Parts: sequence; structure tokens; C-alpha cells
Amino acid sequence: MAAEIEPQALAALVDFAERPRVDDWSLRAALVRYAQPEPQRVNDLLDLVRRTEWALGKQAAVLARDGEDLWAALETGKPSGADAKLVDLLRAARELDGLGDVLATWAVDRAGPQPDDEVDKVIAAVAARLDTLGVPHQERPPGSRNRG
Repeated sequence: MAAEIEPQALAALVDFAERPRVDDWSLRAALVRYAQPEPQRVNDLLDLVRRTEWALGKQAAVLARDGEDLWAALETGKPSGADAKLVDLLRAARELDGLGDVLATWAVDRAGPQPDDEVDKVIAAVAARLDTLGVPHQERPPGSRNRG
């Protein structure tokens, strides 16, 4: 059994894609709705979600062991030594997490404008951050839509 991540706020951040938000909508669920009018934006976001989740998964033991210190570094903006890259990865997750709130709110009540500007800002910022960190692009899962 994997060790739990503490503090709980860090565990919630690491679960940014699946964590329930407004009316129990997760980021992934909201992306399904947002894909109807914006398939390319959703494709770009899902690439970033996969890359971030993959990189965080590789750091699961460190997150469980040093969660309190990592959270403090994330909150204060003062990472130390070897944790600096992981804290920067957590910043990427935090940006995606914030966008998850925006998209879930939009998915529940689509009367207002689509959050395209916010989506574009997060895509640009997170893509640049992940590229700087050297997080590789993830292959899309196999399926009938993904044939060469």
C-alpha cells in the first residue's frame, strides 16, 4: 500500500485531475464538456495533464516522505536544493488545478462566456514550465481515434 501524502492540501493538489469540485465535477469531467466546442484546447490540456501526472507519479515516494516540506516550499515560494524542480512541478499542477475550478464552474453553468482566455494562458504557462523541467510528452493512449 502506498504511503499517504500529507498535508491533505498537497494530496488534493496531486489529485488535481480527478478531485471533485463544483457539483462534484472533476477537471477531467469538465474537459469532456469543454471538448464539445474546443477539441484542440482540450487535447492540448490533456497532454499537459498527462505529463504532469506522469512526473508527479515518478515522485510519489518523495511526495509521501517530504510532503510537509514541499508544501511549505510551495506556499512560501522558497524551494531548497533538490526540491526546487519538484516544487516547480507542483506549481504546474497548481496552475492546472486552478483551471480545473474555472472549467468545472463553466461546465455546471454554461450561460456565460467560455473560459478560452484562461485556458490559453494556462496552456502556455504550464507547457513552458514542463518543457523547462524536461518533462517528456506522453504518448496518447491507443484507441480507434489515435490511429496513425
